[in-house]
Amino acid sequence: MRRNKAKYDEERLIEWRERKSMGAEDHSLQKYYLEKETFGERKRMEEEAKDTRSNEIDKMWKAMQAEDKQEKARLIQQLMEAAEIRGSRGKKKKKRGGKGKGKKK
Repeated sequence: MRRNKAKYDEERLIEWRERKSMGAEDHSLQKYYLEKETFGERKRMEEEAKDTRSNEIDKMWKAMQAEDKQEKARLIQQLMEAAEIRGSRGKKKKKRGGKGKGKKK
C-alpha cells in the first residue's frame, strides 16, 4: 500500500507539473494571439482612417472643381454681356484722310 501511495503521489506530481507547464504554454499562446489580433485591428483601423481621409480629400476636390466650374461660367456670362453691350453701342469710326495724316509718297 505504501508503494501504491508513493506511485500515486509521483503520478500526481507529474500531472501537476504537466498542468503547470501547459498553463504557461496556454498563457503564452493567449498573449501571442492577443498581440496578433491587436496588430490586425490596428492595421484595419489605419486602413479605415486612410480611406476616410482619402474620401474627404476627394469630396473637397470635387467641391473645388464644381466651384471653379461655376466661377468660369459666371466669368463667361459676364464677358458675353460685356461684349453684347459693346456691340449694341456700335463702334465709332475715325475719319481717315485729311491733311498730313495720309501716307507720304
